[in-house]
Amino acid sequence: MTKIDPEEELGRKCCTCFFKFIFTTRLGALILWLSLRAKKPKCSIQNFYIPALSKNLSSRDNTTLNFMVRCDNPNKDKGIYYDDVHLTFSTINTTTTNSSDLVLVANYTVPKFYQGHKKKAKKWGQVWPLNNQTVLRAVLPNGSAVFRLDLKTHVRFKIVFWKTKWYRRIKVGADVEVNGDGVKANEKEIKMEKSNFWKTHGYWSEFGFDDDVELTGDGAQKKGSKTKKSDSSLPLRSSFPIFVLMNLLVFFAIR
Repeated sequence: MTKIDPEEELGRKCCTCFFKFIFTTRLGALILWLSLRAKKPKCSIQNFYIPALSKNLSSRDNTTLNFMVRCDNPNKDKGIYYDDVHLTFSTINTTTTNSSDLVLVANYTVPKFYQGHKKKAKKWGQVWPLNNQTVLRAVLPNGSAVFRLDLKTHVRFKIVFWKTKWYRRIKVGADVEVNGDGVKANEKEIKMEKSNFWKTHGYWSEFGFDDDVELTGDGAQKKGSKTKKSDSSLPLRSSFPIFVLMNLLVFFAIR
């Protein structure tokens, strides 16, 4: 029978306890990560109405655009703090052959607000005055017209009693078809998907806010700050479970 060196046995036990400690710590961190991770809000267009396009009303002089955007918080136990929500309304430039050319119609800003967990925030708004000539030029031969609504903001999350310091950037948009009455043709809500509109057309500069800046706690840009991606921690958070899995394999390997 082979005699085991006491020092070797002690070293092996210490090594096993060390890796068990690391594994337990990482497992606890994984559970905490799963409980604290937050989902971005989901935005949709509920109502969209331009009276100037209505055939049934003598409202060619009406220069308003009425809309309602809804933001849903999908998190069960996390609130959301929104910075000012910036909206840009545009339409296809029918005077050119390039269908990707867009003409700016209007801008609108929804003031910052807080949204509780699993809540739905309905934001009504009216934009005026519109350039009716631009709006009327968007009308297609069949009497309909296609507009686009793009949304951009930054959000933070309320987890239990504290507010996250890091921001998540929201950039979404959707096309809206309007019928001959100036009303949204699709009666169902229009889901807003991830959009590259702001990079492509650069209208964001009209709000005086750069695309990638370091923000202070109140959402203002720090003086002399370098550009900072608000989602820069996402790669680390997404790879965290891999680290835990590796520790799990090591744990069983040394048993």
